Parts: sequence; structure tokens; C-alpha cells
Amino acid sequence: MPTSTQSIREIVSKQQSAAGILLRFDIDLCSQADESLQQACSHLQLSVDQVLEKLSDAEDLERGVALADPTSLSLSRLIRHIVRVHHRCARQELPRLAAMAHTLAAMRSDRAPELKKVETLIDDLHADMLAHIQKEEQILFPFILQMDQDSIIAYRPTHSCFDSITRPVFMMVQEHEAAASLVEGLHRLTHGFQPPAWACATHIALYAGLRAFEADLKQHVHLENDVLFPRALAMETVLSHRG
Repeated sequence: MPTSTQSIREIVSKQQSAAGILLRFDIDLCSQADESLQQACSHLQLSVDQVLEKLSDAEDLERGVALADPTSLSLSRLIRHIVRVHHRCARQELPRLAAMAHTLAAMRSDRAPELKKVETLIDDLHADMLAHIQKEEQILFPFILQMDQDSIIAYRPTHSCFDSITRPVFMMVQEHEAAASLVEGLHRLTHGFQPPAWACATHIALYAGLRAFEADLKQHVHLENDVLFPRALAMETVLSHRG
């Protein structure tokens, strides 16, 4: 749990959600990096207790997500978990990470040339992931949900553009591999998301955020590739045989 005596740099390096919360309070991750949270709040006339409460709430939420066991859920509840946890993570984290990457590439690329490539890869990842999750939520998941909610129905939903989920599942798996490849490239460029010794708090926060996103993406892909999709394909096979 963060404390008021910890520096801004230390807080953002230990809690992946901290950077976003501190920025919402207008705490500058670079110029105030070496200040304690108490000092930073005092300069901005903020309530340190309120900031600590938001940081603590976010930390509790992160732990709660990590402790969940979605593999025991029904397909409907599993999809809800994926959307609420992993799709939400992509929608919230990737724009934030992209903004930090743009700032760092503009300010620090003379000292760390790899930041220009980091910026490009994050922009590509952001665009690809948002298009990917939109296709899942608007096309594939509704088809699976209808099968799960009404097992008597063995034909496609009215607005579906396909008769079987085999092809769209194959496409989603390919897109997972493409996203994982982009994250792997970021991992290599940043030496395992390890900021240099001279890094400012924004630099530290970016790499911490990327490390956390990599972990979330692995869980996201596992739940879809290894749990949701095989179960949905098996259900479709059963329903087609009934028909």
C-alpha cells in the first residue's frame, strides 16, 4: 500500500495504476518525481488522504482481479469477465500508454533513441487492439452468447454475418498472435521494460504500465484461446448435431 512519505517515482514504479491516478490529480510525474506524495499534494493544495484512498482502492481492485477464477464461469459470465476486465484494460491503458510514449519520444529520444520505435509500436498496438475487441464485442461474442443462453437454437443469430464461429475464431487467434508479437517487440526494445537509471517518473510509469499490460494480455489471450473459444466451438458442434 502506498504511503505519503514515498516519492512519486517510487509509487509509480510499484503500482501500475498509480500513474493514471496521480495525473488525474495534476501531479507532474517528471518535475515532482523526487517529491514525497505529501510534498506533491501540499504544493497543489490537495488532500493527501484523498489521493491515498484512490491509490489504495485501485490497488485493491488489481488484487481482486488477480484472485478471480474465471475459468469456472459459464460462457456468458466468462465473456462478461473478459469484456469488463481485459477489454476495459485495453481501452483504458493503451491510450494512456500511447500519450506517455508520445511525450517521452518528444522529450527524451535524443538520449534514448529506442523511444521513437516504442512510440510507433504502442500506436500500432493501440489501433489493432481497439479494432480487435470491437469485432469480438459486436460480432463474435453475441453469437456465442445466443448459443449459451438458448441451447435449443442451433442456427446463426439474425444479424450474424457467418454461419459458424470457426472462421472468426481463427481470425481472432491470429490477431492475438499479432498483438503478442508487438508486445514482444516492446519487451525487447525496453530490455524487459527496465527503465534506465536516469529515467524520469513518466519513463518509469510507461515501462511499468507496459509490463502490466503484457501480463494482462497473456491472461486475456489464455482465457479466449484456451477456455472460451474451445468451449464455444464444442457447444456449436453439439447444437449442430441436434439440428
